[in-house]
Amino acid sequence: MKKLDAIHQQLNKQPAGTTAGELAKQLDLDRSTVSRYLNQLVKQGLAEKIAGRPVLYRPTQPEPPFPMQAAHSGIADLLKEALAALLYPPHGLPILLTGETGVGKTHMAQTLVQVATEAGHLSPGTPFITFNCAEYAQNPELLLAQLFGVRKGAFTGAVEDKPGLVERADRGILFLDEIHRLPPSGQEMLFSLMDQGSFRRLGETHAERTVAIRLIGATTEAPDAALLPTLMRRFSVKLTIPPLRERPPQERARLLSTFLKEEETQMGVPLTVTEECRARFLSYPCPGNIGQLKSDIQIACARAFLRQLGHRKDQVIVTINDLPTHLRQQGPVTTAIASRLKQVPSDNIYEQLLHRHALLSQQGATPLEMERELQETVNSYIRRLVTSFKPGDSQESEPPLDPQLLQLLEQTLSPWRDKLPQAAQPFPLKALALHIQAFIRQPERRPSQPVLSDLPVLPLHKKLARQIGRALEEHYRLRLPEYELDLIALFFSLDGQTDQAKQRCIATVCLTGEGAASTLESWLAKRLPPADSDVVVRSAQIDPFTRRSPGLEQLRETYDLIAIVGTVPPALTDIPYFPAWELYQPEGFRKLAHHLAKTRKPQSVQESEIPLTPERVPELILQGLLDTITHYNPKRLVRLIEQEAPRFRELFDWTPEREMGMWMHVGIYMDQLLAAQLHRTQAKVSSQSPPAPKPPTAHLTLWEGFLQQLEQDMGVRFPPAAAHELARLSAETTNRSISS
Repeated sequence: MKKLDAIHQQLNKQPAGTTAGELAKQLDLDRSTVSRYLNQLVKQGLAEKIAGRPVLYRPTQPEPPFPMQAAHSGIADLLKEALAALLYPPHGLPILLTGETGVGKTHMAQTLVQVATEAGHLSPGTPFITFNCAEYAQNPELLLAQLFGVRKGAFTGAVEDKPGLVERADRGILFLDEIHRLPPSGQEMLFSLMDQGSFRRLGETHAERTVAIRLIGATTEAPDAALLPTLMRRFSVKLTIPPLRERPPQERARLLSTFLKEEETQMGVPLTVTEECRARFLSYPCPGNIGQLKSDIQIACARAFLRQLGHRKDQVIVTINDLPTHLRQQGPVTTAIASRLKQVPSDNIYEQLLHRHALLSQQGATPLEMERELQETVNSYIRRLVTSFKPGDSQESEPPLDPQLLQLLEQTLSPWRDKLPQAAQPFPLKALALHIQAFIRQPERRPSQPVLSDLPVLPLHKKLARQIGRALEEHYRLRLPEYELDLIALFFSLDGQTDQAKQRCIATVCLTGEGAASTLESWLAKRLPPADSDVVVRSAQIDPFTRRSPGLEQLRETYDLIAIVGTVPPALTDIPYFPAWELYQPEGFRKLAHHLAKTRKPQSVQESEIPLTPERVPELILQGLLDTITHYNPKRLVRLIEQEAPRFRELFDWTPEREMGMWMHVGIYMDQLLAAQLHRTQAKVSSQSPPAPKPPTAHLTLWEGFLQQLEQDMGVRFPPAAAHELARLSAETTNRSISS
């Protein structure tokens, strides 16, 4: 170590100060050398010289280190002021923190203690006692007893002497949250404690007790109205923590990053947030301030984590559907901009769109958010026009329409009545006529730039709009611009927004996670009828015991979930369920196809019911596996199942449906194991279900023997836990069957 560093280190051990001679003796150095280096430390600002005889040197007191989040935030000045009051000799100045719910008053108190401890101003063992006065606000006696202690017999139930939190906080810090909930007598006792450092336990009349504490109070109420004037005057430092909406955007961004990092640490896997979700977190009003922001982030992360468990991915991605409901419904604009949006003139759709587009761009909205906001602007405009023509109203009460224009639109739309139901409805038709009429009569109010480029327009609707444009050009000698044709096309998509906005979806679920469900997903996707090419197939995990699935709930929100296919029926009873064993049969798949046709266009369909008996199980398993597996001959498995099935039925009391689900699971599971062994990879075999008790010995023995035969006959290697897992699933499916 260099001499300069050694002298500086030794000086830091003596904060009260020392002389050059004393340091020279301690370090076994020449006094003149030590004096020279001490003066160098003074020049560098690392030490200060105190004139006198002898001259003293002492280390400078560095500014206490602030946490990264606080050092760069808008409350850094408040934190420094509070820290100065907390450390004021000899026992600090009383501090009162005020602010709305959730602004971070408790966090401020905790940060103060952390900073003071890290800077060495408080010893690590300094008591830090926190107490929320609201917890006992309905029982003033108990509240004061908790705070100041109680003497035996002071009130009914006080059976022994008991110290309070004030005594526990002696030589430390007492933080009282919701301090305004103290009754007047309690506030008087607290004033006496702050003023004289003394107090009496509840029920004591003579003995006075003394303590030395640093006091921090916090309240959400206006302190002048909530606290006694005597107590208010005793708080030397009063700090108001601003709400989140009044802090700079950079601070919310830092808070978001901090909370997400905390959740990532809790999960133990990488965490990603989509840009749309990030924009929502940064812009929504968040009336509950930091507390609500943190809570909303935790809810979103928990939903995303649970969903990713079903997919067994090595990262968690928070999407828009993971957000709490109030955030999913929240637009991308802040409260300030939302109020400005309402000031836009409502009689010109293009002015509204241009104004909203500019404000959203200013806000930094994502393309998806831009699309949603502009689409809603168009929808609101069309709804206003439609509602101006109410059924039953007299013609005199309706807005005036050009009869020639209305007749022209009716003639143009006549061939489209079968293709587009909206084209046959009188009120949307009149609303469209009213819009075109305004466009024709007010050419000076047309936009000079594109305004609908962010909105998707269906080709069929655009084709109809072009046909209307040609008719108008021929009749009125008016050539409509592209943006106007796009807007006309949107007239025909509005009524279908609620029913057609979501893509149709079939969900596949199986007993243990994603593997078998993914196989079903691929099988189905290849066999959907051409007329149902718009249907997507997605897999999801389902808990075999509760039959609940967060993944299914997620698909239900994202898509129009029209059917569920799998080996165990889920708890969603309002969605049609098709057993996998039934689906693999020709009649079973036709049943699904009929259901798909019903979701395309309502029609009367006679569904064929397929009776299932234990005798048919092997035949149906074979047919299903022939269409599903690729790495072994399913006939060998089915022969073994035929031999052993009676023992399994007797032990587990399976219904034919449950038996089909279990054997299909075993067949697909074995195919995955063989594929993994063929490619020398590790198959994913563990269930994501919570740990369960060890199954009965008889259950385990039966499955161990069956898997051993499969290993001998099929050349597959099952992991050690496979028999345990299958025995557990067998019993759970049986329990569900009985309880159902």
